[in-house]
Amino acid sequence: MNCSAPSNLHIRSLFLSHGNQSLIPTEAGKTGNSSRNMLGFARLHDSARNPRGLHSTSCLTNGNGGGVIQSSHGITNKDGLIIVDHGSRRKESNLMLNEFVAMFAEKTGYPIVEPAHMELAEPSIRDAFRSCVQRGANRVIVSPFFLFPGRHWHQDIPSLTAEAAKDYPGVSYMITAPLGLHQLLVDVVDDRIKHCLSHVAGDADECAVCAGTGKCHLY
Repeated sequence: MNCSAPSNLHIRSLFLSHGNQSLIPTEAGKTGNSSRNMLGFARLHDSARNPRGLHSTSCLTNGNGGGVIQSSHGITNKDGLIIVDHGSRRKESNLMLNEFVAMFAEKTGYPIVEPAHMELAEPSIRDAFRSCVQRGANRVIVSPFFLFPGRHWHQDIPSLTAEAAKDYPGVSYMITAPLGLHQLLVDVVDDRIKHCLSHVAGDADECAVCAGTGKCHLY
């Protein structure tokens, strides 16, 4: 099952469904502040795709800035999280995922968090899935570190995760939605733009993303 992230930091259950369904758009076309509207997607696996019978579950966020959520729809110490990006031939890019996962684990307090690359680099999704199980997870939640839903979210990541899960028939798994339209991303993009402009003006060093590349300048 894939489910979308909430539009604020309060814990919300966006989808709780079952059965043989396809990609479902939600909250599209609502009136009100358009900046608060987002397009959520839930992709539910039917019995053919999911012979092990996953239970319906929902995406959640930790609104208190830390600590493990202990609830029927939250992260427990038996949950493993895999944050997966595309993967790059550039070592520095892959190492950034490790840094992000470390920051994520520290801020959320989630006990089992592993990085993975979809391709081109290690650890793979299979490697991360195995690590989660070895660390005690009986449910694995794969969170794509992608902006919008595309072929990798629709096909590649589900296929690779299903292959990894075959070795652990007692472990359930789910794949969350990518980052999508989230208000906090506005702040992230705005911060990045302002920092790069400050660097061009000589008021700030290069950020960690482009440090040493010399790419952040006016042409």
